[in-house]
Amino acid sequence: AEEDWRNPAVNQRNRLPMTVTLKTDSPRISLDGLWNFEWFENADQRTNDFYKLDLDDSGWGKMPVPGIWELNGYGDPLYLSSGFPWRDRYKNNPPYPPIEHNHVGHYRRTFDVPAEWIGRDIILSIGSATSNVRVYVNGKEVGYSEDSKLQADFDLTKFVKAGENLIALEMFRWCDGTYMEDQDFWRFCGIARETTLTAYPKARISDLHILAGADGAY
Repeated sequence: AEEDWRNPAVNQRNRLPMTVTLKTDSPRISLDGLWNFEWFENADQRTNDFYKLDLDDSGWGKMPVPGIWELNGYGDPLYLSSGFPWRDRYKNNPPYPPIEHNHVGHYRRTFDVPAEWIGRDIILSIGSATSNVRVYVNGKEVGYSEDSKLQADFDLTKFVKAGENLIALEMFRWCDGTYMEDQDFWRFCGIARETTLTAYPKARISDLHILAGADGAY
């Protein structure tokens, strides 16, 4: 079986349904700032233990969140008005992205969960991760997401504990979804928007649907 990043049948695993943006008074923690960061030139060079609790990441580099790899010393900025980002190096072979020069970034940091959050739903929100993101918390896989310019939410409730917790992310420069991104824009990688943790009450409104008629009634 193909890995998720090479499988067009898999767009997400355990990602919460996408919804409208709702502002609430639920307590929130920002995960923005410097994360420990490890970068690989080719997808087949990446390590498999980056998310483990006993891993020593003291020798890793740093990456700001939000932050773009290519603007922080990792990889090559690339602008295209049309075509795929590998067009001068490889032949298209959809749905498979190339292995060579398919950069991979591993992120790690710790965060504290207040004791009063236990009993609520603790939701991780990643504003924009390109081209994909896989999430691990305390050594366990939480989920996976493509749709790189949309917010990805994950329920961490059963993965976290009061006090210190470890989060680790894996992101690829290209995935199968890159074949859907032949657009006029800079091809950057990284987390481009804020990343937060929110503790929601169990009973809440999580989405809104508005049906409007041509007469203005809704």
